[in-house]
This record gives sequence, C-alpha cells and structure tokens, in this order.
Amino acid sequence: MDININKKKQAVIYGAGNIGRGFIGQLFYESGYEIVFIDVNKNLINLLNERKEYPIKFAGEDNFQSEIIIKNIKALDASSDNINSLTEIARVISKADIMAVSVGVNILKLITQAVANGINKRFGDKNFKELNIIICENLINAAQIMRDGVSEYINPEYKNLYNERIGFVQASVERAVPIQTDETKDGDPLRIAADDYKYLYADKNAFKGEIPEIKNIIARSPFEYYIKRKLYVHNMGHALCAYLGDIANCEYIWQAIENPRIKKITEEAMRCSGTALEKIYGQSDGDYTDDLLKRFANKSLGDTVLRVGVDLKRKLSPNDRIVGVYEMCITHSLPVKYMCLAIAAAANFKGDKLSGQSLEEILKQAGSYDYISKNPGSFSQIINYDKAIKSGESIDYLFNRIFPDSDKTV
Repeated sequence: MDININKKKQAVIYGAGNIGRGFIGQLFYESGYEIVFIDVNKNLINLLNERKEYPIKFAGEDNFQSEIIIKNIKALDASSDNINSLTEIARVISKADIMAVSVGVNILKLITQAVANGINKRFGDKNFKELNIIICENLINAAQIMRDGVSEYINPEYKNLYNERIGFVQASVERAVPIQTDETKDGDPLRIAADDYKYLYADKNAFKGEIPEIKNIIARSPFEYYIKRKLYVHNMGHALCAYLGDIANCEYIWQAIENPRIKKITEEAMRCSGTALEKIYGQSDGDYTDDLLKRFANKSLGDTVLRVGVDLKRKLSPNDRIVGVYEMCITHSLPVKYMCLAIAAAANFKGDKLSGQSLEEILKQAGSYDYISKNPGSFSQIINYDKAIKSGESIDYLFNRIFPDSDKTV
C-alpha cells in the first residue's frame, strides 16, 4: 500500500507490540505526530490500517480506571516476502521526523538493513535533517548494537552524514505492559492494557541536533545510571519476584509480592542493587523501589510469573539483571546472598526452554558459569540454595536462610 506522507510531523515505530503501541505510540500521538507502525504480524497490520486507531486502557490497583484512543496511525508489513512494503518502509524512514524501535533484543539484528535502506534513501533524496531513533529495549548497549548493525549497510558516501545526523538514543522503558489476554482485550484485538507510568528516560547526549519536544520523554545525562537502574533494580526485582513466586506456585506477580517473605527478599535485593549504583554513580533512587513494589502488586495488570521469568539464557547472562547485580555486589563488597538465591531460583524456574537442566548447564548456556564459579564462597551459596530448592524446601525455609535472625512472623 502507498502511504501518503503529509505535512504533519511524522513518527515511525518499528515494532507494533506491547511497548510500541502500549507506550511509545501514546507519547508520539500526544505530541502531535502521525504514526507509521512497522511489524511482521500481518493480521495486526491489517487491523491497524482498517481502524486507523486503537485503545490503551490503564490499570489501577484493582481495576482499569481510564482509557485513551491513539489516532492518526497507519501500518506497514515488514515481512520479507512483501517487496512493495519494504520499499515503503524505506520511504517512510526517509521522511521521518522521529523514530523508535521496540522489537525485542533478539530481533534488532534482523531490522538493521531495512533501517539502513531508509537512511540511504533519506540522504539520496537530499534530506539531511537529523533523525533520532529511540531504542526501547531492555539491553544496556542496545543503541550501540543498533548503530553498528545499521552502519554495515550504509552506503560509503553517506558514512559521514550517518555519523553526524543519525542519533541512536538509548531509552529506559519503565511502563509495565504484560502479555495481552482475552480478558484485558475485552473484545477488541487492538486494545492494550498497561499501567499508567508516563515517563520515558532517554540518553540526552545521544540526540543529534535539537532534542525533539515529545511529551514525557525526559533526557538525562549521564544516562548510564538510568538504564542500569532500570535493569538492575526494576528488572532484577521483577525477575526475582517471579522466580520466588514460581517456587511458591504463584501464577501472578501480584500473588508473589503479596507473600510477605517474597516481598521482603525482593525489596532488600532491590535496595542492595540501588546502593551499589549509588556507590558507582553518586545518585540515589529515592522512592524508586517503593514505587516499583506498589506496581508489582497491581492485580489489574494480570502480569504472570511465567512471562516475567522466561528467557533464562538472556536473564542469567553476564551483565544482565541477575548476574550483573551479582557482579556489582561482589565488586563493591555488598551482600551477595540475595543474588545467590536469585541465581539458584532462576535455575529452577519452570516453563523455560532451559528448565530441567542442571545449575551448571544453565549457567554455561547463559555464558555466566566461568565468572560465577571463580567466586568459590558465593558459588557454594548458590549450590546450597539450588540443592534446597530441588529438594522441595519452602519459601519460609529460604527466607530463614537469608534472614537467620529475622522476626519469624514476617
């Protein structure tokens, strides 16, 4: 299909999934942009083009409190078998005023050529206006990975322009958008359910030219603190809550965090990670952990232990949410017991492709075994926790191992 690019501000979002539609689309729409989504889901693309709008509903503590309609949208099919659409993708990128990517970290490398084609056309058409591409992925170096991947396909004559005019801006996505169920969709296949967190932190130093005025995008420098806070406090706490919830046979995150002992372990682990970041960057997270714990308890979202816990190969990899915090705690002489439990609990998580394998095999596949095993004291703790979980020990037992002098009524 041919998309008519008019004089409105044009935004392109690569990825029309939960974050693309459920968060970034809202920010761009409320800032006056016409939006073109790019995705490989043909049914979704057809529905978006037919309706030209979709709803987002926001979860309160016990029910959904409000809903907005995102309008001025179009969509393109990024399937490799659709040659005409691939040409259109290059064209809309060549005309875009702003762009975002939210496809999942494992898909980034698959879209780099398509993005490069659009940038090559942009410069070939003498459009030398800066283009900032906001990278909305849970990976610390996602923006650099994207920049390097796209660079491979940039025409040699445009390399200097590419480096000068195209910004790859890392963002920290804090809004919770769980897997959408028939219940949350409530009869509308395009409806997205999300929590009402409104802000997107972005790397101030990565923008090219003037920073675009986009509602609730907050540019910060140095940005490394914010992306690590998201991964090492938010994502780590979320994952730990899921792994402990799995041991306690919880289906939902809110059920897990309602268990006072799971909440206490999760909270202390998050605060320990925040302390490590404060030692490194000199910034305190303030009420960040308290706010997250309240959001984890949101029943309306229906966020599941399974969704939060899966993908052990990535989540137990070096520098990711669990082992990254483990390394920080060792480096800065902070308690490592929470991460020892987290690693063991993750290795016993049910429902992942790696589930059922030994602790050693899972860590080896995740690429973390060599580092973890070089720390004999903490590694022995992990092994002991692993044995306890495999033998069927309860959350109460694990809690008392973590807090041997605690009030048993917790």
